[in-house]
Amino acid sequence: MTALQVTVTTADEARAAVAAGVTTIFAAVGTVSAVPLSELRAILAVAGERAEVVAAAGGLADADLADFAATGVTALALPVPQGDAGAALVSRIGRSLAASVRLVAVFPPEAGPDFELLPVAAIAGFSGVWLSASEATDGLIKTIKLADIARFIASARRSKLTVGVSGGLRVVDVGTLLPLRPDHLGFRAAVSEDEDPAKPIDPARIRAVTAAFAIHSVRPESDEA
Repeated sequence: MTALQVTVTTADEARAAVAAGVTTIFAAVGTVSAVPLSELRAILAVAGERAEVVAAAGGLADADLADFAATGVTALALPVPQGDAGAALVSRIGRSLAASVRLVAVFPPEAGPDFELLPVAAIAGFSGVWLSASEATDGLIKTIKLADIARFIASARRSKLTVGVSGGLRVVDVGTLLPLRPDHLGFRAAVSEDEDPAKPIDPARIRAVTAAFAIHSVRPESDEA
């Protein structure tokens, strides 16, 4: 079933998310930039065994990637460019890290998903792929056609990859996206105070999204990155 994933930037936000029943946390600044290593460790300490933690790895050097992998995170999520550059990146990172930590390739939707890279990521040892728009945009639903989101999910399934979608999602998007059966729907703005992703997590808004999952007959559960 589709999981509810909440993006947090600090240990305090992770604490609020876990207290609200969230079992899948994405530690990130913005869409997929890494939080400081010390903050990641604090987030992991708060999550304990109550929630999985996927860590954003955007902007990290290879040596730093190894340090992040060694923290015990559930997975590392890396932004992947299109075309040959993306293929080279997933191949290189897969060779160095796939044996020690689960890896997730994160694709921006603005130029349209590079569907040819999904099987490349699978061959390189990645376990999952995400389609993730910036929270600063109008959101994933308005950035890309629903048919292309569905095609991305289906392509990931064919490559035996887990798949998530996120970026500017609102409560009303739950009913639109759940029928596509991604492994998770990721939220930040919709679960933040005043629906502003720059403001702290609001537990009441998390509960509202959880209720939307229930209304649409899908119970949030922890996903596999």
